[in-house]
Amino acid sequence: RRVHGDFVSQEEKRMDTKKIEAVVGEIFDKDVLPSLMEYCKIPNISPSYDPSWESNGLLDKAVYHIASWIESQKLVGCKVKVLKEPKRTHMIVAVIEATPGKKEEKTVLMYAHCDKMPPVTAQWRKGLGPYTPVIEGDRLYARGAADDGYGTYAIIECIKVCQQLGIPHDRIVVTIEACEESGSADIAYYYEQIKEIIQTPSLLVIMDSGCGDYERLWITTSLRGNLRCDFSVKVIKEGVHSGDAGGIVPETFTILRNILDRIDDPKTGEVIDTFQVKIPEKRKKEIEEAGMILGEKIWGRFPFLPGVHPMADINDKKKAPADLLLNRTWKASMAVTGAEGLPKLQDAGNVLRAETAVRISVRIPPSLDPVKAKEDLKILITKDPPYGAKIDIKDLTVGAGMACKEMAPALETTIKEASNYFYGKDPIYYGEGGSIPFLSTLAQQFPTADFLITGIGGPESCAHGPNEMLNLSYTKKIISCLSYIVGNYYKQTQLQNII
Repeated sequence: RRVHGDFVSQEEKRMDTKKIEAVVGEIFDKDVLPSLMEYCKIPNISPSYDPSWESNGLLDKAVYHIASWIESQKLVGCKVKVLKEPKRTHMIVAVIEATPGKKEEKTVLMYAHCDKMPPVTAQWRKGLGPYTPVIEGDRLYARGAADDGYGTYAIIECIKVCQQLGIPHDRIVVTIEACEESGSADIAYYYEQIKEIIQTPSLLVIMDSGCGDYERLWITTSLRGNLRCDFSVKVIKEGVHSGDAGGIVPETFTILRNILDRIDDPKTGEVIDTFQVKIPEKRKKEIEEAGMILGEKIWGRFPFLPGVHPMADINDKKKAPADLLLNRTWKASMAVTGAEGLPKLQDAGNVLRAETAVRISVRIPPSLDPVKAKEDLKILITKDPPYGAKIDIKDLTVGAGMACKEMAPALETTIKEASNYFYGKDPIYYGEGGSIPFLSTLAQQFPTADFLITGIGGPESCAHGPNEMLNLSYTKKIISCLSYIVGNYYKQTQLQNII
């Protein structure tokens, strides 16, 4: 027994990565891809966007398709169960027992989700559709392929690879929720029900994030939170002639603009200081590094029209990338995502309308207090409305952001090795602009656990939009990395126990 230096030689520590790649490729093509494509055919839209989800059976169909596939993989020591309670969505729980022989058992909690965003069918390009999966070269096009259908398959395959190659692993609990796109309304309830199964995990692996490019492993260190608010502005009981009432009756869209201007600057789009935080210096440096690597790709991946430029001075090649990444990850931003009360142009007569309603999405920094932010937004929208207009907040929800704690050095080393072995480049640590609200709850619940948050949502992946795409070769490499990390994480904790 060695207590100084490596317990395992470098030769032993570095598992045969060529074998991992070969086995990953074989299993992916034979077992994963066919089942993933069948899953993509199911229009299981997340409950917030499908009022009939309980009666149409589509979510049920997707959940049991995935659960049956997990069982078909015949993982050693694996038990699969689908949790479903009235008025709640499903959760798949798979428990894979640790490889025998470890003195102290550790638990790794792994997560993905299986619900999908609405299809926006009409916007897909010719030859593609949300529920007719198509492979073009190295890309799979279908709704739910990238967000987040691949996640479950990646998790299960990485465990299967370890078992097939004789790589020991810790006890692993896999949870697949069916409500993430609707704010993860049921996950806290189910996690409470299975807390004896989850125990106290030492590592949480979240397969629902993005990547800046397809050339290396990207690790998410933070996610923004999200305030979503539906509100209306109303001034009269019914619409009236605009020539008769104009100049007497205030216009609801004008009032709405006034309220929105309280939240962000109408000229720059910069959100007020109420919804901003001080950005940690380490995260700034990581984002600067990511900006140097990505450069113009940061804005080049979006379909700008000719002559339109992003929200920074792109002539400053050194500063613009970092500024834009900071805007996207650690600063607040607002978007109007829906509206009501506005007729179609061909139906718009000379009428001063009685009411205008909008839905706004305010992305908030990772460390901003979500409860206070929600109350601040409510006050901004409703306080002292122009002309005494009636402001009605129909819905106001908030999802917390998350700022990860510092990762254990040994895990960080393993991640670096994995990225170099399978991509040939160092990993990049940076933040994501999107939200996974329940992660902040998990971080509070398991304060000593490490978080490994990663994913395949890179350029042209188009999650939530038309032409959603999964990069197949990148996905295989990320599964290879995950297999390597899971195996080496077992060895790290084994070494700690022996020492």
